[in-house]
Amino acid sequence: MTGGGARPAPAAPAIMDSVPQTPDQQTRNAVTQRIIAHVTAGWPRLGEPLVRHRGQYCYVGALLPGHCEPTPVLRLRYQGSADDWAIGIYKASTGQYSENELPGAFGGATGTPEQGIDETFILYAGPRTGN
Repeated sequence: MTGGGARPAPAAPAIMDSVPQTPDQQTRNAVTQRIIAHVTAGWPRLGEPLVRHRGQYCYVGALLPGHCEPTPVLRLRYQGSADDWAIGIYKASTGQYSENELPGAFGGATGTPEQGIDETFILYAGPRTGN
């Protein structure tokens, strides 16, 4: 005679299992250097951007002409690779970042840090003026 109890259902994956890991320190350092190089080459009048990391996010700001403090411009969300980030633009109207607000003409909502810079800085600081 078998036990008539139902077999328990397999455990569903935890929500956190699908969230990419945070970048390690080596990746953060490398991405920071890439961002600084790309911004200072493309928008030299802005000087060095402010780059900070928190968890799976990388925040980029710049001292825009006419401003006394750096302005938030871009948030990158780590997708498991130094070359794969979700791109979010800072919306001054709400004070929040959005990964759904970039114009469709700019391409996908994910890309390299350099693609994220190119897609967002043009809206805040105008077209590239450097190399």
